[in-house]
Amino acid sequence: MPTADGSPSNDKLWWSLDIGSAHFVSYDTEVYFARPDLIEAQLEFLHTDLAKASSPEQRKKVPWIVVFGHRPMYCSNIDGDDCTTPESKVRAGLESVFNKYGVDFIIEGHEHSYERLWPVYNETVTQYNYINPKAPVHVISGQAGCNEHEGVCVNPIKSAKGKWSAFSSWKPGMYGYGKLKFFNATHAQWSQIFDINSMTEDSSMIVQHNHGPF
Repeated sequence: MPTADGSPSNDKLWWSLDIGSAHFVSYDTEVYFARPDLIEAQLEFLHTDLAKASSPEQRKKVPWIVVFGHRPMYCSNIDGDDCTTPESKVRAGLESVFNKYGVDFIIEGHEHSYERLWPVYNETVTQYNYINPKAPVHVISGQAGCNEHEGVCVNPIKSAKGKWSAFSSWKPGMYGYGKLKFFNATHAQWSQIFDINSMTEDSSMIVQHNHGPF
């Protein structure tokens, strides 16, 4: 992964960069399962990076903050993964950090399905709309593909698992991908697209006039 001085790192798999009006941060969820010795190093990076990105001066220049990592903090899947339990290791380790600095979007994968959440923190939905969210918006966009059970993804969703689930989809063999478009400092749109025909499966506009810590 790229580092501040441009040299590669084989173990510290986190980094950030600005693209247009958004600050993107990549974080490593696997430290909570395979490399606990790196947990504190990643947290130090996240606090330092997000404190700068969420400062009033910086958010005037780059208003949106998007973080993305492999494993979700919440999910409606019934496969027994970390996100299916109230004792999620990823959520316990990272949710309060992202909420503290007013992260707008948390984009996740791992589950080979799609799910969009209402703004949520500590398993509590802050509102059932996306007008000036008071917590991060989680999106699980894991439909890009998999090689499980003869090509059929085995991460089923039967129904919403919590009030935080706004929309979910698990269609075996139907792959898809997400698009995040920033129109300006206050309006952004998330869309989930079917790969086979480029049709939009789900889309929501997020409006935020109050970028900053929640």
